[in-house]
Amino acid sequence: MDNAELRERAGALFPGGVSSPVRSFKAVPDEPVPIARAAGARLYDTEGGEYIDYVAAYGPLILGHAHAAVVEAVGEAAARGTAFGALSPGEVDLGKRIKEATGLERLRFVNSGTESTMTAIRLARAATGRDLIVKFEGCYHGHSDGLLVRAGSGVATLGLSDSAGVPESIAAGTGVLPYNDPEALAQWFREHGDETAAVIVEPVAGNMGVVPPEDAFLEALQTVPKQHGALLINDEIITGFRLRYGLSGLLPEADLVCLGKVIGGGLP
Repeated sequence: MDNAELRERAGALFPGGVSSPVRSFKAVPDEPVPIARAAGARLYDTEGGEYIDYVAAYGPLILGHAHAAVVEAVGEAAARGTAFGALSPGEVDLGKRIKEATGLERLRFVNSGTESTMTAIRLARAATGRDLIVKFEGCYHGHSDGLLVRAGSGVATLGLSDSAGVPESIAAGTGVLPYNDPEALAQWFREHGDETAAVIVEPVAGNMGVVPPEDAFLEALQTVPKQHGALLINDEIITGFRLRYGLSGLLPEADLVCLGKVIGGGLP
């Protein structure tokens, strides 16, 4: 089966011919590249075309594809069973390693980065008894309705949906501010401080070109929410275990931390 035939078959099955919009190549523009296999840093399409993989499964494949030690370990784990639906020794061992590397007090494993941020937001709302969440323009925190929002008119306004199918009532629970703007954050809390449960932020904004945080912005994140009784959620799903082993260290006083990607090494 060649690339064109596979794309045609996919087009009859999936909206846009892909399972995720980012794989459609529409922004390039180009056609999706069907990958049949991979090894090391190389990808191979269904016609034998060879590519250098600069994506690395969107971050986690730091050992490359089909690394011999990983393949062996996966085979050994699969032979013991693949899904128990119960507490397991491997789960406890991984949790212990993450705690030792990060200093986090308690952990909860979930299935995806989206579930991680959803759970963190739910915890923040439960702990504070408040409803509003603040995020920043250009920061991606998963595919949940309340976080697929962009800024409304003005700096400190409630969100407008970034995706069809998200009710206005849900989008209105998220405020969206400019990234790296400490004054906008302070202004938000002057106006909505007693309603805001938490601020969620990527310490390095990966989804808009890997924008580094400015010192004044980091300082405001550490102090302003706390002054108003709100929590800080540090989304380190991309940066965790990458800038250094454990957390990035950019927001050491976060109340909740979301981790992912490299922990699984590209596996579920």
